[in-house]
Parts: sequence; C-alpha cells; structure tokens
Amino acid sequence: MVKQVTAVVIGAGNRGDNYAEFAVHFPDRLKIVGVAEPRKARRTKLQNRHKIPNDKTFSDWVEVAALPKFADCAFITTQDRMHKEPVVAFAKLGYHILLEKPMATTEEDCKEIVSTCKSEGVMLGVCHVLRYMPQTLTIKKLIASGAIGDVVNIQLLEPIGFWHFAHSYVRGNWHREEDSSFSLLAKACHDIDLVNHWMSPHQCKKVSSFGSLMHFRKEDKPQGAGTRCLDCAVEDGCPYSAKKIYLDSVKRVRH
Repeated sequence: MVKQVTAVVIGAGNRGDNYAEFAVHFPDRLKIVGVAEPRKARRTKLQNRHKIPNDKTFSDWVEVAALPKFADCAFITTQDRMHKEPVVAFAKLGYHILLEKPMATTEEDCKEIVSTCKSEGVMLGVCHVLRYMPQTLTIKKLIASGAIGDVVNIQLLEPIGFWHFAHSYVRGNWHREEDSSFSLLAKACHDIDLVNHWMSPHQCKKVSSFGSLMHFRKEDKPQGAGTRCLDCAVEDGCPYSAKKIYLDSVKRVRH
C-alpha cells in the first residue's frame, strides 16, 4: 500500500496551486496540510481547496519554519529570487523539498541548496516537468536505444508564444532581470534540462549563449501607440493587447 505523503505549500501562486492539485485527484497519495502565502486571496483559495486548518495557514514562510516539523515535504513555489532561503530553512528542519524551477538565480545559491539537502539527508526534486511528457519519454527511448543512430546535434526551440511572452516577460513578474531572472533561465531552463536529460549519461562540455533585446524597444513603438492598452489608439490591431489577452478572454469564458 502506497504511503500518503503530507506537504506544506510555500507560495500559493500558479505553480503551488497546480502541484497541490495532485492531492485532490490522488488523496491517498498526497495531503496538503499547510500553506504560507502573503496574498490573502491566493492563501484562502488554497486553504479552502484542501481544508487546511487556520493554525496551519500563514502569510509568511518564516512562521512555518519557526514551528516543529509537521509535514513530510515542502513545496517551494515562491518567486525565482526567493527560493534559496526557504529551501535551506526547511531542509534543515528535515523536510524533503519539491522546488519550482529555476532552482535559483545564482550559481552560489544553487550550490548551497544542493549541499544543504545533501548534508541534511533530504530529497531535492526540481520541477523540470517536461521530462515526463509522453513525447519527451519517447525521444529519450529512441536516443537510448540507438534507433536513430548517434546524436551529434540537438536544435530545440522554446515555443513560448507571443501572448505568453508579453504576459510574463514584458509586463509580468519576469519583466525585469534584477527583479526575477532573465528569460533564458526562467523559461528556457526547460530546454537546457531536456537536452541534458536526452543526452545522459554524456555530460555537457561547453555552452555558448547569445542574444539581445530587439523587439520590445521604445524606438520600435508603433506610431500613435499609447502607454496603456486601454488608452491606446492602435490597441485593436495589436496582438499584445492586454485587453484582448485578459478582458476579452474572460468575456468569452463567461459566455
């Protein structure tokens, strides 16, 4: 019989909410017993969804870490630059760690996360979830079996999508590198992980990277464009329109 795992969610945003949903579909395997989230609406939503008692619902993860260990593992699904501190704190308390990608925004923080989990004897899992997609598993089997011969080159495109890029990396949480992380780390870390996964046990020996900000620049602003989508004269024909992506999509769902 499979043992039920208990977990506390640190950061009840999109990722924390999604990973916790496993407990709803497979309640015999996972139970969410605590949550820490500064935004009341997100915190309350997850609390109600998983019937978490008030004394295990917190606005700050520091409050959770101050208590004796009360779950098997901690889901660390905070913003990119807020990963290391809670991982280290909960690992030292004996929690196994499920950590949203990217692991951290600096090499030093990544090393500290790994070394702490090793020294404390806890499991560390990083959510490179694309490894488990059917097409990813098939590619891995084909390469490992030798069915397609020796792989000498992999060209991988990260299909972020124009609307997703505008939402997340232009006006969203990842719009400034100093506030979060650069897009190659935040999004294309999936691709880097897939290449490493497919080519394992071979190790990467050399990496090169190049690129620059070309499209979303002030000098490329369309003539007559405003500073906000709702007040913009060219909004109707703009694929990046926040009105289309957000307001119009809500109207379509309601109808």
